[in-house]
Amino acid sequence: MKRTTRRRFIHTGGAVGAIGLAGCLGEEPDDEPEADDAEPPEETDDTDDTDDEPEEEPAEATYEIWAADQGTNTIYIYEPAGNPDAEFDLVDEIDTGAADGEVPHMVAYSSDYEYAAIACTAGARTLVYRTEDRELVANLETGPGSHFAGFTPDDGALIVDVIGESRIVRVDVDLDEEAFEIDEALDIDEDVDGLTEEEGAPICHSYDHQGRSIHTLGPGYGEAGLVIVDHDEFEIAQAFDGDELPTNCGTMPHPTEDKFYLTAGLPTPTDDDGEPIEGEEGVGDYYVLDTSGDEVEVIVESESTEGIDAHGFWFTSDAEELWVLNRETNDGVVVDPETDEVIEEIEAFGPDQADDPDESDAPDILWGSPDGEFMFVTLRGQNPVSGDPHAATGVTSGFGVLDVETRDIVEVVEPDPDDEDSDFHGIGVRPLAEFDAATSPPY
Repeated sequence: MKRTTRRRFIHTGGAVGAIGLAGCLGEEPDDEPEADDAEPPEETDDTDDTDDEPEEEPAEATYEIWAADQGTNTIYIYEPAGNPDAEFDLVDEIDTGAADGEVPHMVAYSSDYEYAAIACTAGARTLVYRTEDRELVANLETGPGSHFAGFTPDDGALIVDVIGESRIVRVDVDLDEEAFEIDEALDIDEDVDGLTEEEGAPICHSYDHQGRSIHTLGPGYGEAGLVIVDHDEFEIAQAFDGDELPTNCGTMPHPTEDKFYLTAGLPTPTDDDGEPIEGEEGVGDYYVLDTSGDEVEVIVESESTEGIDAHGFWFTSDAEELWVLNRETNDGVVVDPETDEVIEEIEAFGPDQADDPDESDAPDILWGSPDGEFMFVTLRGQNPVSGDPHAATGVTSGFGVLDVETRDIVEVVEPDPDDEDSDFHGIGVRPLAEFDAATSPPY
């Protein structure tokens, strides 16, 4: 089977058909009657609808959104409704609980978007679905706290960050045969050169343009750090302890340049009653790496995201902006990847904004539409099953839709607003048409 990678998705544009109006012109008679002799025109029926314009068919969807409700073990799949009102239609649902996939946490795709990997933290496993027909093709016991599972750039393996065992697990993959086999694992602890006893477990990863995977450590800010894996040998090539790189969440390569972005977040410290501790503050930072050489170097340190608990982020489709969100304060920034500096602030990702985090929405993970029009952001529920409750407790559970140009919230999708257990975390956008840029990492 020949596979099309993300790099080959070329946008062909939406074809708009022109409606031709055909008139039947009869020959005029040789002699026209005089005006006085002319017969009166025939009366017409005002109810005749032959002149009514035909109703326009909704445009065919060019992408679909996979939104993971980890509180109810459900993946909701939406498509754009094909109207100018930024509405989205529910087209399918997947019950991950039917495969023991408790708490589906993150979504990632193969390079051709024909398969989706769902890491399930409480289920201690990774599920792989064929995206076209939503069929489960692999149920892999990758370990407790399987937090993120991503395909390697060549689709030859799945790499899974497993919090409960502090391991990076490799699964050999043959997508043509739909064959998956757990192969080996790297233990992440103080025995790794460069780490101490303070760093935690692997959290998330992505790939630089040299094919190395870069993994943040955590989940807490006090357990942060970074390890870099060489996949030719499947070994740790480099590691940074928490004092040098306190990164504990997002990983994002620049789409075309040898730069790599990381987030570091800490909710406001609270006492045993959940009240903020006076004089202590949370953290919202981002970092930038230079990945061009054999050794990765830090080139931007602890730049502020202008809020608390920096978490998810995403590039716009033209790679001219990097959006970064803060979970606790429901706000964020736009970073210019030319200068790696903040150029604009985003007021809110969810509609409920308040000084008290318990009364405010809690955004978590971002993913952009491949046409560059929208940013989609998951919104946590009132009873979050992961993360610090002070930061992760939200009001609205679902996903928000932000206009990339205006930064405004234009729609909020709530698949199950009355379920107190609903808690959205992971999200993924799968192209159904061809686009002129890579639409998700690895690029």
